Amino acid sequence: MAFTPRYLLGHDNGRFFLFETGGRHYDYDIVSYCWGKEVDAYYCTHIDGVEWPLTIRDSKVRRFKELMLRNGVQYMWVDSLCINKEDKHHEAEELSRMFEYYKNARNCYLLIDMPALFDPHRIASDLKLLDHILSNIGGASMVSDAMRLSPELKERHRRWAEEEFWVRDVLSKPMVRTAGIDLGVLNCYNTCVTRVQSLFANKYFTRVWTFQEMIQMPAAVGKNIQIVGVAGGKMSGIGPLHEWMDLASDCRDKAAKLYDWINDPRAVRTSSINVVLAVIDNDLRILRMLQTMVRGINAARTDIINGGQFWWRENPRGISNIFSAISITPRGCSRMHDLFRGLLGIFSGLFAPDEIQTDIAGDDIEKISFAFFKRLSTRTGHAWTKLAVSSRERGEWDWIPVTEQKTDNLDEELEDEEEDEYEEGEIRVVGESEPSPTEELKKTGMEQNIFEKKKKNPIKTDIFAGVTTLGVLRNKGRAKTYGLTGLLGVPRKFMTIHLKQENPQFHFIFRGCNCGKKLKAGLLKSTTIPTYVQPIDINGDETGRILAQCATILGCVLDPGTDPLAYKMRLLSKLDPQWQTSDASARPWRWPERCVSGTRWADPNCRLWLRTHNMSMHYRLPAVTGCESRLASGSTAHISCELRINCGCVIIAPFSLLFEALTAVQGSALGGVVAACDRDDRIVLNDGLGLVQIGDLGKTFNLVAFGGDLDFHRNHALQCRRTKDGRPVEFMTASPQGRALLSSDFTHGFMHMFRNYGYVRTEAGHLLICRNHPLDRYKIKGVCIDQYMATKNAAIGEQSVTIK
Repeated sequence: MAFTPRYLLGHDNGRFFLFETGGRHYDYDIVSYCWGKEVDAYYCTHIDGVEWPLTIRDSKVRRFKELMLRNGVQYMWVDSLCINKEDKHHEAEELSRMFEYYKNARNCYLLIDMPALFDPHRIASDLKLLDHILSNIGGASMVSDAMRLSPELKERHRRWAEEEFWVRDVLSKPMVRTAGIDLGVLNCYNTCVTRVQSLFANKYFTRVWTFQEMIQMPAAVGKNIQIVGVAGGKMSGIGPLHEWMDLASDCRDKAAKLYDWINDPRAVRTSSINVVLAVIDNDLRILRMLQTMVRGINAARTDIINGGQFWWRENPRGISNIFSAISITPRGCSRMHDLFRGLLGIFSGLFAPDEIQTDIAGDDIEKISFAFFKRLSTRTGHAWTKLAVSSRERGEWDWIPVTEQKTDNLDEELEDEEEDEYEEGEIRVVGESEPSPTEELKKTGMEQNIFEKKKKNPIKTDIFAGVTTLGVLRNKGRAKTYGLTGLLGVPRKFMTIHLKQENPQFHFIFRGCNCGKKLKAGLLKSTTIPTYVQPIDINGDETGRILAQCATILGCVLDPGTDPLAYKMRLLSKLDPQWQTSDASARPWRWPERCVSGTRWADPNCRLWLRTHNMSMHYRLPAVTGCESRLASGSTAHISCELRINCGCVIIAPFSLLFEALTAVQGSALGGVVAACDRDDRIVLNDGLGLVQIGDLGKTFNLVAFGGDLDFHRNHALQCRRTKDGRPVEFMTASPQGRALLSSDFTHGFMHMFRNYGYVRTEAGHLLICRNHPLDRYKIKGVCIDQYMATKNAAIGEQSVTIK
């Protein structure tokens, strides 16, 4: 007999009631939704049988009733009603049965609050029209006069060009006309892409619990997962989830085709053409990440469907994909323990109900994370760790990752404000004959960049970024794996990174170590090097130039001896900053090069002429609205970091900029793969997100080097002072090599002369390991920045190592 939940919400002739099933079989449906901000406990008076207090809004409860009436549902499982949260034992039992609940549901609904409702079939039809035009009519042709369009298609094209609402203000109609691009084609494309992005930018897709439910639903009922949207108080079905996922991939296909359709026929590109192509290129980056998430979720479904309830016991690659999929877009929740509880349905049977009450409860996130990864390791036989600098000296299980403590309740309040905004707005439900609702997106601030939401930093699922299997689990919490040992040299500190504070404004402060000192100006002459400490607010149109200059300075400091212009392009391509401008020409094609073209900052030999140690600046860039880099979307997105070099130079900048700068150094072991899929569509992440965490706020990390000249920056600073202006400053020695990031409490002194260092390669990056003497076990001590680390045993290759 099929498994039935303990409690169900029933409906009979207009009466709603909660009842205990008593083990009897009922055909029931299930609903997934966002709770929103919890309210003070109250007793529900319009549903019989609810004998415990509720903390979900009563308006949300009434929507469940409306959903049942609308879809003719007689029985439904709703977690906020059917789980008595006052009874912790009952709650733990229900959490342990989530897999069965979703597996045996007849239908599943995603109930989503939205600013506007869209018809996926209409979007698919419009994308098909777009595909027909792009495939059969040249980009330099007059689409309206094309013989290959039927009268019906010509009429649809005309409406897009003349009647439908114009979506993107940044691409004005006059500019598009001047560029010679067809208005109907571009408006059809912009509208379809904006609508698809708006759905996946919804709060529903940013929560931990909904991720678990979305993964489990397909395992239960295949394609029968219906999205029901609520906008302006009106409820309407907007199609199956799988159709929207397919639309995300289809939008990326059309973006790539449209880019080539516009670009290929033109021998010369105007500035207007470049602006349009830049917008489409930005869409491609967003859609690529969205498609990667969709592929990862589909891969997880396949793993669960084929593996059954305990699929995770024999599928380490599938487990890695779960952690990648949930962290590719960092998700939040109201309680810290829900970060792990929200995965118990996926990892069904990992904890028994009584263990959930003791091990996965409370606010001690360090204790919970240790219990979770220890149990996952013992049940699978694989040692699960993550690419992170934090560690603990436990004596055993030292390789288990640590999630540092951090409490912040502001995130849920902000999300609740968003939900209120959707509920209170008068928003139409889109039909074939109704006007486009894109104006409503503009009213809610979603049109310009649908993925940009600035919030405070709670702990999010980026704590799972970089989770990887270290090797095979052995007795006493030891991990058996393969690594390269016998690193040449010893770790010597030459930089520190301090996580200072939370600062949402984009900023860049640089103070060279020579500021205030004397600069040689002649045989017996010298001048004082000025120090600029007064903050300068950069307007939007100059933001590209300043960002290019900041990236060049970072290249000269972090990656000296290499091409700073190539470094600048790598860094800004990874960071992908977005900012507001008053003129489209302020962000031209290949803006990192064009914005500084003709200046010394564009000189290929600028590293010889830019005396970074003599420079100082304090820039505030209020026009920057966000960055597409994943490092700018996690818990650490708004942290400000202070980098100090042993010569005395200081840089203060956002976490995303400084840590993306580390991944951009030539030969870095990080950032090679931002988000890609293997042949089975499982996600592989390798961008450094999760390297440090929001709980590390206030801590300091050391950047060490095993080779090169540790005094490189000091010697170069001396040369910058002693060399007259107008003459190049040559690098006299080799810059630090074999770099790694370690915790500040790790030291290497005379007493550690017998230490042996090495590193273990994982999909997420390289983990630095060491042992104090030949009879000792290795321990994870940090993360390698450089891909190549010189070893004594290079000819031998990887050897078996035991890590405790």
